[in-house]
Amino acid sequence: MSGTQTGDQTRNQAGDPTSRALARLEEAVERLAEAAAQPRQVAASGEGMSGEGVPRAAVAAIADRLDETIARLRAALGEDQ
Repeated sequence: MSGTQTGDQTRNQAGDPTSRALARLEEAVERLAEAAAQPRQVAASGEGMSGEGVPRAAVAAIADRLDETIARLRAALGEDQ
C-alpha cells in the first residue's frame, strides 16, 4: 500500500461500521499479500516447501485460518454457504 488514501478509504473512515471493518479487512489482506511476496530462505533440501520457500504446513495453516475467518464473516452477515 502506498500510504495515500483513495476516495473509497476516506469515505469508509466516515461511513458506517461495516464499511470501516471491510476497509480494515482489505488492508489486512493486502499486508498478508505483501508479506507473502517477500523473499525467503529456501531449505537446502526443499522438502515440504511451496512457492518461494514457504513451508507447505505453514501455507496450509494460513489457508485454514483464512477459511475459518471467512466462515465466521459469512455467518455474521447471515450468508448461507
